Amino acid sequence: MRLLAVFAHPDDESFFCGGTLAWCASMGHSVYLVCATRGEQGEIRHPDIDPGRYPKGEARGRLRQAELEAACQVLGLKPPIFLGYQDSGYPLEVAQANPRGLIHQSLEEVEEAVLEQIVRLRPHVVIGFDPKGYYGHPDHIHLHRATLGAFWRAGNRMDEPPRRLFFPVRPRERVARTRFDPDRYGVSSDSIAVRVDVRPHAQTIRAALLAHRSQIGPEEGFERILEDWPGLLEEECFALGGLRGAFPKEPLDLLAGL
Repeated sequence: MRLLAVFAHPDDESFFCGGTLAWCASMGHSVYLVCATRGEQGEIRHPDIDPGRYPKGEARGRLRQAELEAACQVLGLKPPIFLGYQDSGYPLEVAQANPRGLIHQSLEEVEEAVLEQIVRLRPHVVIGFDPKGYYGHPDHIHLHRATLGAFWRAGNRMDEPPRRLFFPVRPRERVARTRFDPDRYGVSSDSIAVRVDVRPHAQTIRAALLAHRSQIGPEEGFERILEDWPGLLEEECFALGGLRGAFPKEPLDLLAGL
């Protein structure tokens, strides 16, 4: 079985569905990751990394690429595939002021780039951003639109296009424990198609996140990460974003029937 995750920045994969990706890889499935950017605008949070040595832009992108490559090894994924776009930055006003950023690139062009990878890798399942971009990052939302379009267009390009598209999501009550608006970025329980118990892979998720040293900071500060991301090492949830063929029997499993 082949699974493809499509995300915007290094560390998205570990935060949003690292346990699920690790579980699929541990079962012997081929798990690929497409990363649209190299996270060139990310803030450096680790005190041992000098931001002056890695200024925002190409240098910071190289740093974060190496971190993502290390995280993929921890999770058991294939080496990451980069689309070569530029990180727009966050929040929206920062992204809007960065003309080289992903959000300023043609949606049709980005969609075609994602579709090319789908055709090449032939995944059975695709995982990508939900319409709200998990927490509203403009790059996430732009890539959601491109991935959704590529998933459906794959049926015109391939004899065996991907069968399912899933979006990582968070229950409303979990988002309510964060600084984000639960009404905007959370989903109701009946919107969740798949719940994955990732507790058996908790240490793998933790190690993958810590591989993103510049973004996560030192290991002794990991408890703060858990406060900001409740449930991170316990359960990952997915909404069904697209389906080809007959609807599978409930309860739905990510790969059931394929």
